[in-house]
Amino acid sequence: MSKYSVEITTSAQRQFKKLSSGIQDRILPKLFSLETHPRPFGSQKLRDSNFYRVRVGDYRIIYSVDDSRRIIKILDVAHRREVYR
Repeated sequence: MSKYSVEITTSAQRQFKKLSSGIQDRILPKLFSLETHPRPFGSQKLRDSNFYRVRVGDYRIIYSVDDSRRIIKILDVAHRREVYR
């Protein structure tokens, strides 16, 4: 299976940098794992959109997958109470 490349939007980068280093350390491995498994077990396609979400504790990673170009675009990384607003 060939790898996907992961792109992180500017807004997702800002959100990620606001998180504590402990939370960042938990989220980073999940971001890297998306390169080889873009739709891992437990990921869900969000209703009425082409976005997916992955849970990391109380935090969510919202992303899109472009299979034709093999790109994963990280759109948001935030606490679950904030991410769906």
